[in-house]
Amino acid sequence: MMNIKKGLLLLLTPLAIYAGSSDAIIECKSGTGRTSLKFLDQDIQGHFQGGTFIIDKKSIKYHPQNNYETNKDFPYSWMNVNMKEGVYSLVYNDNKGTVLKFYALPKSMKKKKKEGFEAYYNFNAIIDRTSTDPRSSSFLNKQIWLGCSLRYSI
Repeated sequence: MMNIKKGLLLLLTPLAIYAGSSDAIIECKSGTGRTSLKFLDQDIQGHFQGGTFIIDKKSIKYHPQNNYETNKDFPYSWMNVNMKEGVYSLVYNDNKGTVLKFYALPKSMKKKKKEGFEAYYNFNAIIDRTSTDPRSSSFLNKQIWLGCSLRYSI
């Protein structure tokens, strides 16, 4: 009977850990402070959960990705995440033609000291010039460099 209880505990432990996880919060600002980007990544696994891009107090709100298998409508996004290698990128597109192309500069990825079940990273990133400008419906006329932080806890 004791072996069955131990087996059940080992089987259910990963489910309990996953159930307690949360979204990673990514917050970025430009050097001038005129531009900011904030978004959520579900369980730091590359599942975009929405965010906001602001330039000069004009903003674009991004919505969570739909399940492409059951709903082929927009918005859709792709994320590549490998924190150990410094890879963090996001491409977002919606049915209004709103585009966001964001990527971290891998050599800038720095892991901060871990406290409890929390992880912190600082990195530099770029919003590509082919992203939609919040001040107009056109694309940005140049790329934007940002300083970013990522925090995640279980």
